[in-house]
Amino acid sequence: EKNPIIAADKECRDPNMFWHEKSGKWILVLAAALEKEMWIYSSPDLKNWTKESSFGHGYGAQEGVWECPDLMELPVRGTDRTKWVLICNINPGGPFGGSATQYFVGTFDGKQFVNESPALTKWMDYGKDHYATVTWSNAPEDRKIALAWMSNWEYANNVPTLQYRSANSVPRDLALYTKNGQTYLSSTPSPEMLKLRGKAQKKGTFKVDRSHEVNPILSDHTGTYEIEIKFKNNGADIMSFQLFNSKGEEVEMRYNLLDNTFTMDRRNSGITDFSKTFATATSAPISAAKEYTLRLLVDKSSIEAFDGNGEFVMTNLVFPEEPYNRISFHAKGGAFTVTSLTIYPFK
Repeated sequence: EKNPIIAADKECRDPNMFWHEKSGKWILVLAAALEKEMWIYSSPDLKNWTKESSFGHGYGAQEGVWECPDLMELPVRGTDRTKWVLICNINPGGPFGGSATQYFVGTFDGKQFVNESPALTKWMDYGKDHYATVTWSNAPEDRKIALAWMSNWEYANNVPTLQYRSANSVPRDLALYTKNGQTYLSSTPSPEMLKLRGKAQKKGTFKVDRSHEVNPILSDHTGTYEIEIKFKNNGADIMSFQLFNSKGEEVEMRYNLLDNTFTMDRRNSGITDFSKTFATATSAPISAAKEYTLRLLVDKSSIEAFDGNGEFVMTNLVFPEEPYNRISFHAKGGAFTVTSLTIYPFK
């Protein structure tokens, strides 16, 4: 009696709840997984709940179940405006197969979420291994800080690890930015990550008209480090580099300035034969520019690549048999300059 459980006649999961100041009510978002929609409830007292609306049919990726909702208000970078973001994790149906995180930008009035871009599917991360994203409640300075589960249900139970089955991504601060008249979600490493940096090791400035190798990346090497690279294009069609080791295992990353994409290719990254879908390349759209900045957070079995302007992030697992300790740059169709290459060992 008087138990405030929300009863539903269809499968629902992953409750996400917050206090909505303008309506003076608690808001609860539930994922109706098999219906591929989110249910929105309100309550003045956490006991009596009213189903206000549902969102989902006909929007975004619809191939798999909908899970792990998160609804939040975020500032739009460079403006004094805010918009609402509804995060929706799906499995399968990601841009490169399996599980992934999509999101919708729009308005929320305490009852209903309205998607402002119904024709678009927007991805929070362009890697293969970013799922079940959740944010902290009541973070300092009203920041929205997200963590993702760093794996994919296509092979999560088969990865070649001992004593553990996957990890979380690094924490990421969320905001919004505008591009070509659309509003997108920006994910950048939370500034607390800077405290993990060891002493900076600067590798200088150099021009790449064919190739240039840095060996080793670090002299005292454990396989965990951050790389910050600044590129300046001098007419190249493709600016690429490879992280690799003495066994020839490598991860290639490249900016393709002909189709404005950034790609991470892990087909030769190390152990890949545990799944027929693991050996793959993932790509993200980028803005056409002369200069690019890239931050790579490299751990023993993962690489998280962040665009310097926060326009994309790409999270991929890798399983090299020894750490990557060399980096080789290559230019195609022209030349480019690495204006800065800095390595930070992780404490």
